[in-house]
Amino acid sequence: MSLSNQARPHHHQIRSSWSRCADYGLVPENALAPEPVDRLLLSERLEANARLVSFAQPIMEHLHEALDHTSSMVLLADREGLILRAVGDGSFVSRAQRVALMPGARWDEHEMGTNAIGTAIHEACTVAVVGDEHFLERNRFLTCIATPIQAPTGGTLGILDLSSDVRVSLPHARALLHSTAEMIEHRLLDSLGDGFLSLHFSTHPEVLGSPLEAIALFDENGRMLACNRNARQLFGSSPGDALPLFEDCFSVDWRRLMSRAGNDDLFELRCRQGRRVTARVRFRQVPKPAPKPARSTDRRAAAGGDGFDGLDHGDPRMRRAVDRARRIAGRDIPLLIQGETGSGKEWFARAFHLSSPRRDAPWVAVNCASIPATLIEAELFGYAPGAFTGARSRGARGKIQEAHGGTLFLDEIGDMPLALQAVLLRVLETRSVVPLGASEEVAVDIGLVCASHRPLQQMVADGLFRADLLFRLNGLTVWLPPLRERADFDDLVRHIVRDESPLRTVRVVPETLAVLRRQSWPGNLRQLRNLLRVALAMLGADEHELRPGHLPEECLEPALQGVADTAATGDLRAAELRMVRDCLARHAGNVSAAARELGITRTTLYRKLKLAEAGD
Repeated sequence: MSLSNQARPHHHQIRSSWSRCADYGLVPENALAPEPVDRLLLSERLEANARLVSFAQPIMEHLHEALDHTSSMVLLADREGLILRAVGDGSFVSRAQRVALMPGARWDEHEMGTNAIGTAIHEACTVAVVGDEHFLERNRFLTCIATPIQAPTGGTLGILDLSSDVRVSLPHARALLHSTAEMIEHRLLDSLGDGFLSLHFSTHPEVLGSPLEAIALFDENGRMLACNRNARQLFGSSPGDALPLFEDCFSVDWRRLMSRAGNDDLFELRCRQGRRVTARVRFRQVPKPAPKPARSTDRRAAAGGDGFDGLDHGDPRMRRAVDRARRIAGRDIPLLIQGETGSGKEWFARAFHLSSPRRDAPWVAVNCASIPATLIEAELFGYAPGAFTGARSRGARGKIQEAHGGTLFLDEIGDMPLALQAVLLRVLETRSVVPLGASEEVAVDIGLVCASHRPLQQMVADGLFRADLLFRLNGLTVWLPPLRERADFDDLVRHIVRDESPLRTVRVVPETLAVLRRQSWPGNLRQLRNLLRVALAMLGADEHELRPGHLPEECLEPALQGVADTAATGDLRAAELRMVRDCLARHAGNVSAAARELGITRTTLYRKLKLAEAGD
């Protein structure tokens, strides 16, 4: 049956969608459902949307239970319409799979015609598609409702869908779907690490403290960082609009609002549109003094958490390394960590120790590259009294014995001399050590973690590392990504800033993140942490924002030079001067604003202007 012979839908959303489907060249009678994407792509999408999936999954299960499992499914799709997760009734799931309504299938309009997920993406709002309103005939046994899940910072993060048999009535389905999406958004917003102050408000005081309340997060200067859909509705803005300033939303001075934070009392606020709301304001973080801040992995473990929690910030490769290492913690399987210098191998090793049953036992770290070859054997295995000239009269326990009951971390294992590798192999196989100059073996019980920035497999091929030792060490091998390739760079910077400045809240502004992302980071995490320590030291006592001007100049200059390098004239100095002057003109001579845009300090900008004047 052709499109012209079918009963056309009446609702404007559906009518517009059918018109688009015809333009796409779709045929309603097409009975072939497309094949799901391959598992690798689905896995990548799941990793890219890990935060969304982790918060949504339990709430989706709760929604499906509320529906009493009646021939229905709850689905989560990403912003492009690829289904990530599904929770549903067994008999209905098997029917849905015949039309590819399952994880790994694309339900955008180009593939599936008019449907709730695809049409909700296009319309950026809640859409219901019932039975014959589906463009493709094979999907007309379905009733589907979908709503966008809004990102706290704006835009669509994913799509939540409720699908059922067209013959089944689901009372209040739209309201249930909306409240479920709001719960997911509420948890996503609450999990954000940024924000100096949170404002909770509503036209109905009784909903404060529930997922129905409006929430907005602000920095110290009243700039909004994130908000939920209820807040946007009260502001009269849509998900795609830029986040407004505080003074654009409320008829009260920002400083007066801050004075109420911490009291936890309710008060009345007037919106710019004239609407009155009841509000409560809270500081997002209350710094707790500590004499000596511990590393994040140590703090989490001391609180009964997982040592790895402080390492996973959303990068897919790092998450895979963490997930695999977690599985062997406490299983007496050696861990080998490979990665570039400074990529966090020791942090990862310590997190592994803190996640294992040995967490309360000794942690002993040995850098094989920093100990002279003539001393490393004594350092590792210990020695008996009088074993060699200069030895202590009572002898000494080696690092392996010191780690008894706990974890031994051999960093840069690739630098261990070949002769010593044979001795280490015997220790690992016999679980005993013979100190230098001694005749009796000493039993040891250790968990073993090794690390190297050198490619050990290639070293074996070159005859520089024993193959049998490598086989013994790499029970599990994980590869840590270099900093320049990490997808979670921004979150990582914020995490280190919080870790290094626990006594006050410091926000890293977007301009600073942009400058940091442009660096090549040969020293990886070690270099980044050291640089951020310097930048934090440059903060004034009353400053709470880390700006480009606080960064060392050596990481600011390349940003400016890089722009000059692309100039078509070939005259780098002239191109740089034009860029500086154009920027100053745009900011009406405001040197501070121009320096922020260029990603350099005011001192550097003044110096360049002085050189330019001298050249003129």
